[in-house]
Amino acid sequence: MKYLCSLGSNIEPELHFSRAKHYLHQVSDELTFTRDILTRPVDIDTPHPFLNALFTIETSLTATQLKQRFNAIEEQLGRDRNDPNRSIKDRTIDIDILGPVDEHPEVPTYLQDIASELTQG
Repeated sequence: MKYLCSLGSNIEPELHFSRAKHYLHQVSDELTFTRDILTRPVDIDTPHPFLNALFTIETSLTATQLKQRFNAIEEQLGRDRNDPNRSIKDRTIDIDILGPVDEHPEVPTYLQDIASELTQG
């Protein structure tokens, strides 16, 4: 299955993107990333901009198994997944599954400019 996913960080983002990509390559060799872009924080009160990217990953894992792997990577990079306020705080890394590519998942507005980089002709 091929999934469309997103990557975001606003705490030492270049460092955490590099490390996250390293760990993601341990999950699958079938990865394609967009370029990284800076975006304004959404639904979080912080002066720190986010570094964001989209990527596709092809894997035999189910969506649930893949999300578990993504959560483990987030924890390895210092994200406290037990904090009930984690979604409104600065973060070292955030890795989300937007959905299976063949189901044309919705891309957040702030990432739509780079989504076309993943379309296959």
